[in-house]
Amino acid sequence: MRAARTIVALLLAVAAPPAAAETAESGLVVRIVGSSLSGDSCHLSFQVRNRLFGDLSRFVADFTARSATGAEIGQGVFAVGRVRRLQPFQRVASFSVPQGNAAACRAVASVELEIQSCVLDGTGDVGVAYCENAFRSDGGDIRVELAGQVPDGPAEELLIDDLGITFSNLTRALATAHDISGTVQGLVVVTIPQPAAARGLREGDLVVEVDQERVPTLDDLAGLVGAARDRGQKSVLCMVVRDGERHWLVAHFLAETTPSQGDSSG
Repeated sequence: MRAARTIVALLLAVAAPPAAAETAESGLVVRIVGSSLSGDSCHLSFQVRNRLFGDLSRFVADFTARSATGAEIGQGVFAVGRVRRLQPFQRVASFSVPQGNAAACRAVASVELEIQSCVLDGTGDVGVAYCENAFRSDGGDIRVELAGQVPDGPAEELLIDDLGITFSNLTRALATAHDISGTVQGLVVVTIPQPAAARGLREGDLVVEVDQERVPTLDDLAGLVGAARDRGQKSVLCMVVRDGERHWLVAHFLAETTPSQGDSSG
């Protein structure tokens, strides 16, 4: 007979981040760090951090995605193999939505995990109940956290001169204005005075990667763009989230006149 299963719920939109002291406790921490739509599948990025006394060989859970009203949006299975102690492990799990229905993917407000199997190194497939007891004996539990919650604070803008584009950190006001999901981290395109240089970027786009590197802060963006310019690149490759879907776009650097190009004196 299968052991009783434990259900834990992750609130995506209203749950407060855990206090700093809580994150140091023992246990198994599951976070959702992003979401995206592809065709008829909504992809949720789960991250597992193992704060137990040993490595985790396997973890399997059914999940149910729900809207803010509690209505079921979709179901899927989240499974990971080895998760070493104190080393985060990330895996994408998906559920089906009507083809092209980005609104359904964006409407996810909470996720319930129904744990099916949990295997600790050296124990074999001993079932959920054993794992729960092991977590408790180590002073921890199975817990979920929110990652990438949109903060309620002022917008800070930065003009990237090489691109001629002004970006802002993501705030609740900007997320609401541009219908951006709060489960994704990135920087919002605020103004593009020279759209020809942007090559497809639009105001309201959420830039999440530049040259395949994450850009959670304005300093990260400025550093990556500056490094690309120093390497002699003429553009940067941007991953943006627009209407719940991810796109790869090229942003070209603006032309500039340097002393070696425009000044032959001396």
